Amino acid sequence: MDYYPQNSLYPAVDTERRQLSASGMLTLMRDHIWEIVVTTVVVLTLAVAYLLIATPIYSADVIVRVDPPEPNALGLALQNQELLPPPTPSSVTEMAVMESRSVLQPVIDQFRFDISVKPHKLPVLGDIAEKFATPGQPAAPWLGLKSFAWGGERVQIAALDVPRELEEEKLTLTALDNGAFELHGPSGELLARGTVGMPLTQNGVSMLVKELAARPGTKFEVIRWNELDAIKRFTNLVKIGDKVKDSGLLQIQYRDKSPDKAAAVANALGEQYLASAVASRQSNDTQTLAFINGELPRLLADLRKAEQALKNFRSSSQSMQPTNEAQAYLQGGLDLDKQIAALQLQRTQMLERYTEQSRWVQNVDEQLAQLKEAKAKFSDHFNGMPASERESVDLIRAQKVAETVYLGMVQKAEQLQVRRASTTGGAHILDRAMRPHMPVMPQPILVLGGGLVLGILSGVVLVFMRRHVMIGVTDPRYVERQMSVPVFGEVLFSHQQLLLDRDATAGRKSLPAAAGRAHPPMQKSLHEIQFDSGVQNRILAARFPHDTSVEALRSVRTAVTRDLAHARNNIVMIIGPTPSAGKSFVAANLAILHAEIGSRVVLIDADMRRGHLASLFNESNRGGLSEVLSERLPLRNALRSTRIDGLTFLSCGVRPENPAALLMRPRLKDVLERLSSQFDLVIIDTPPFLAVTDASIVANEAGASLLVLRSGMQSEEEIADTIRKVERAEGRIAGAVFNGIPLRRSTKNYGYETNYASDFGENDVGQQAPRGA
Repeated sequence: MDYYPQNSLYPAVDTERRQLSASGMLTLMRDHIWEIVVTTVVVLTLAVAYLLIATPIYSADVIVRVDPPEPNALGLALQNQELLPPPTPSSVTEMAVMESRSVLQPVIDQFRFDISVKPHKLPVLGDIAEKFATPGQPAAPWLGLKSFAWGGERVQIAALDVPRELEEEKLTLTALDNGAFELHGPSGELLARGTVGMPLTQNGVSMLVKELAARPGTKFEVIRWNELDAIKRFTNLVKIGDKVKDSGLLQIQYRDKSPDKAAAVANALGEQYLASAVASRQSNDTQTLAFINGELPRLLADLRKAEQALKNFRSSSQSMQPTNEAQAYLQGGLDLDKQIAALQLQRTQMLERYTEQSRWVQNVDEQLAQLKEAKAKFSDHFNGMPASERESVDLIRAQKVAETVYLGMVQKAEQLQVRRASTTGGAHILDRAMRPHMPVMPQPILVLGGGLVLGILSGVVLVFMRRHVMIGVTDPRYVERQMSVPVFGEVLFSHQQLLLDRDATAGRKSLPAAAGRAHPPMQKSLHEIQFDSGVQNRILAARFPHDTSVEALRSVRTAVTRDLAHARNNIVMIIGPTPSAGKSFVAANLAILHAEIGSRVVLIDADMRRGHLASLFNESNRGGLSEVLSERLPLRNALRSTRIDGLTFLSCGVRPENPAALLMRPRLKDVLERLSSQFDLVIIDTPPFLAVTDASIVANEAGASLLVLRSGMQSEEEIADTIRKVERAEGRIAGAVFNGIPLRRSTKNYGYETNYASDFGENDVGQQAPRGA
């Protein structure tokens, strides 16, 4: 069943909120521009604070040139080098070497990165104090907190060894007088006590504090990391990469809060890498030299054998002049035999590192097979040569191949012996690290720029969250289009009403019962506190009749008058989904506005739980609706005249124990019928519709209900639930009043009403009663 009121001017549509258009988004941003600005300023302030207290980080780097590895360790020229194991890309290999434990561990031991020492200081406040301190000169404690560090402290632990169970545990170092100190365990137990510069060994702890500049009582957090965790932590601080891709130039970067330490650590990493490269090259050269020395006797024997065979052939054969065919056969076969010999030697060396099934050895075997096949095809072209001439050429070729291989190996051995004795490897330091003078972090431009962008985005997100999540409906058109309820008026937030409420704040706080904000039992509420009847009321329409909000309510009055012309009676019920919607404000002002046009109006406060309409007239609640319904007071005695012509008021009365049961008595209908016949208009202010059932009981008696919504306070679901419940109670919502709309840039059209109203004396003292009079 559809519980929404059907209206030809406002047809029912889907209740889901429409998506914001581009113009709607711009309007929303314009309305909340100051919220965005304030959010941006706050974020920028935090960014500036971060720049002031953040510890600057410095970066130093070393540039290393890496020589490409030799493709052939034996130095033999091969025409088909691609079939041999290709050298690993030097940059990838060398970066892995730089990150190895063999390179990092000596640097970690040199600078004691396996020991972390951190002063015990207050967050933020301690960072601020440190900015004003001089290194090496401990600052005086702030706020009398002597155990905290306040800047200027300096401590250097040269050695620290702890039992395995204390590794990576937070130990506490406390500075004492005269250079003394104490080391406490995680549970506060004393582990060691010593003096600066003196090594100590106590309770399994060996320690040497080289320097300690701190006030007595200052505490430091000390952690001894195990080797693996120390390497992991140090690796996170080191960055290794190509200076230029595939250029053979590597960059070693290290960051630290001390510029001197950043440069020293970067240079130490570079030097340690060079030492590792030298050791690696010397080891490889030693292995290659050992292989060559092992092969030289065999190669020499092969050479001697080839020379002797050639000599014997020449002595037994007659001397002959070589033909052109013999020369071609010699030269072509010589090139093939040299390649075969080189590959066979290379294969022998590879078998010391790989198996015969490895891909590299199989590639060499395939190369050898191809060369032998090519040699066989080449030899077939010379089958017609004389046998003696062919044998002579074969012997000469064998002798030259053996000689070439042997002499090449001897030369390579001499080179390796010389290089192995040198202190240079396959890498060189091109640029050593220098002390940086500018920090790399934080970067003010990035921080402030990021803060500006983040602040604007945060402000925009906050505005959208408030619109869609944190606050309710703010657009009166949504109620008309989505809920099919006509909006009779849009009432801006009134600063004049705020001033009136402030004048009575002290009285309401000291007299809660009179203001209708207490809930004592009925028997304790008979004695009500009387207000001074000489004090003027706090209703905006009476005190500031030309206020913009009052002008908007006059539009509501017109719409209500037209609607009542077709209603079943002249009773108007003012309802709201939740508290603080402004029902009482609308009810009281609407009553006065109807009275000013000559109508006889009675205003009823039917909120017998927290009704406070009486306080607006500076009256008490006593002697009102609750007494009339319980037949403890005649209706004629409960009606009160006001200082406003044509307006009569009926207060809520004392608080009954069960207001809903009292409203369900037949007496309510009789009272309303009598008042409807005596007055031109009956206006009833009711409790929040969703909070209690009181308003739903009265809804059936009213010819029209006026729904009051406070801008941004009621959600879509609350408004929809209120409309459905009114329909279920057989009531009729004539229209809605959007109350408390803040004056924003997108509502400047209200300026016309403001300026127009001021021409009729909004601030004219003659039109207003003196405040507080």
